[in-house]
Amino acid sequence: MLKAIIIDDELRSRESLAHIVAENCNNVQIVELAESVETGVKSILKNKPDLIFLDIEMQDGTGFDLLEKMPNGQFDVIF
Repeated sequence: MLKAIIIDDELRSRESLAHIVAENCNNVQIVELAESVETGVKSILKNKPDLIFLDIEMQDGTGFDLLEKMPNGQFDVIF
């Protein structure tokens, strides 16, 4: 089972993607939803996911800003 996090500043997008993953990807477990670069970094450090669904533009920065804060990221990213 892969652990995944969804990081997106739009609630509807987070919830929709979580629903799609739950319905179609039996081997992926969404462990947390985050709404910003800051909460995304905290979630990654806490959960150590295998996969991150990452928004590019968020209120407090970009997905690339988040990735720069995670230089040793041991996860795959889907934008």
